[in-house]
Amino acid sequence: MRPVDKDAQPLKDDGTVATFNTYQQSRRYLIDTIGEYCSYCERPILTSLAVEHIQPKTHNGHLELVWSNLLLACTNCNSTKGHTNVILANYFWPDRENTFKKFSYDLSGLVKVNPLLNVPDAIIAQNTISLVGLDRVQPNVGTREWEEASDRRHEHRLQAYIEANGYATKYDTATITEKATYLPFLIDISKKGFWSIWMNAFEAFPEVQRALIDDFKGTRQIYF
Repeated sequence: MRPVDKDAQPLKDDGTVATFNTYQQSRRYLIDTIGEYCSYCERPILTSLAVEHIQPKTHNGHLELVWSNLLLACTNCNSTKGHTNVILANYFWPDRENTFKKFSYDLSGLVKVNPLLNVPDAIIAQNTISLVGLDRVQPNVGTREWEEASDRRHEHRLQAYIEANGYATKYDTATITEKATYLPFLIDISKKGFWSIWMNAFEAFPEVQRALIDDFKGTRQIYF
């Protein structure tokens, strides 16, 4: 889960602090700050990207328009989280923690708890996964449920894992000159989403990781 930097209240074009009459008015500022991706599953969402209330407005009406309580979420993550009245300390939040270090990704296509975490942090990480359904698997291929499935996060994550690791293998065998030419292409391809999967795939190549950190808008730099 990509850690994002949205600490500063956004500014309007005239330099004054942006305030909102409705929470929907924050969407453009959130996109400009942290990019057009779901804050939880990391998919690129070009339509129907919801303004997500970390602490749901149904239980915390006073936080409905508060910048620090807002993220972006896809329909699946947002609806799975629903109106759960969260206790902040029981979960890891991408705008408050180094969430990149909390989870792991493999060929299962599931988001898992980083096995290096201590027990208390592992519990919080699992809470976070369950909160937005990052451990949901796709139905069996060919079934009616698979044909009609609207939640394709698992399928997309698996595709990204295969693609990212395939490119990492090709990059590993490239010459120094070829790597320099290849790098911009890799960053362009990675914009299809799942930043954390690409970061893990290129763990052995710090120059690629640095480009991913720098080129994805709003990644929190201090953790890297």
